[in-house]
Amino acid sequence: MKVFMTLLVDSLRLLRARRLFWVTLAISIVVALAYLSVGFTSDGWYLGFGMLTAKDEVIRAGSPGAQSMYLDIFGKLVGFWLSWAAVILALISCAPIFPDFMTEGAIGIPMSKPVSRGTLFFYKYVGCLLFVLLQVLAFCVIVFVAVRWRIGIWNPGVFWAVPLVTLMFSYIYSVVVVVAVKTRSVLPGLLAGFFFWALVFFMQFTNDGLYMMAKGSDVLGAPRLEPGQTDIQWEKWHRVTEGVMMALPKTGETTRLMNRLIKVKTAREGAQDDLISATTSGYGELGQLSKSVATRHSAFYIIGTSLAFEAVMLGLAAWIFCRRDY
Repeated sequence: MKVFMTLLVDSLRLLRARRLFWVTLAISIVVALAYLSVGFTSDGWYLGFGMLTAKDEVIRAGSPGAQSMYLDIFGKLVGFWLSWAAVILALISCAPIFPDFMTEGAIGIPMSKPVSRGTLFFYKYVGCLLFVLLQVLAFCVIVFVAVRWRIGIWNPGVFWAVPLVTLMFSYIYSVVVVVAVKTRSVLPGLLAGFFFWALVFFMQFTNDGLYMMAKGSDVLGAPRLEPGQTDIQWEKWHRVTEGVMMALPKTGETTRLMNRLIKVKTAREGAQDDLISATTSGYGELGQLSKSVATRHSAFYIIGTSLAFEAVMLGLAAWIFCRRDY
């Protein structure tokens, strides 16, 4: 434990010493403050802490429209900033850590400590995850305060973003680490991570589309030659892509899981819904189909299969790390 804490502190010092850490942390805080700058008055709403104002009878302080608007903005922040932009910045920032750590002058002191190479590798990996955890935590604290301040709701559910975004980052970062440890170079690892992430996104997009066609071809207006024929064809291809996705990390579904866990108040007094239900309600059969796509897998399946993939990647990276001559 003492060695772990020493390496953890060392990782924190390394992150603090990197200019990019402070740049990305500042960007996260600015985005959260931009959200905080949206507010409401008795006759409308404003942006930039009052720099731009608009009169609106529907969206004003205390109205259901104000709550709906503010939570909708939050949902988009979850969908774009936490799921994409923050993770991209974290990958760029953390990609050099293992190559720098494995240089001849840097790794000598850690190797002299009474700890195995495998343990040293995993301690260092956990230290890297602190980067994205701190970024998301700072963002969520400001958003938590903003939601309470602007619409009078304490919503601790926003903090589900901290572990889930960290997990999503770790799935992709494990691929970066494998290539970075093998090549001792930053760029190949980073390119491999982004390419793999794009591949996973494409497979998830295809799988979701086939699921929608298989379960709701009538709603989507898919052509049929005979009753039931189109559904069967789409179902067959959906099962193929589902099998492929089982072996891959679920980055997109982890984001959806976050939206399922964050609860918001709805127009019905005293009622609560998750972000997915809140954004798909009112769209009839298409909304129900979209919700079905987003909620069809359990949290155990999403996280369990993703962690299984990550374990394989980390096992491979640790094996390469331990067998190298330093």
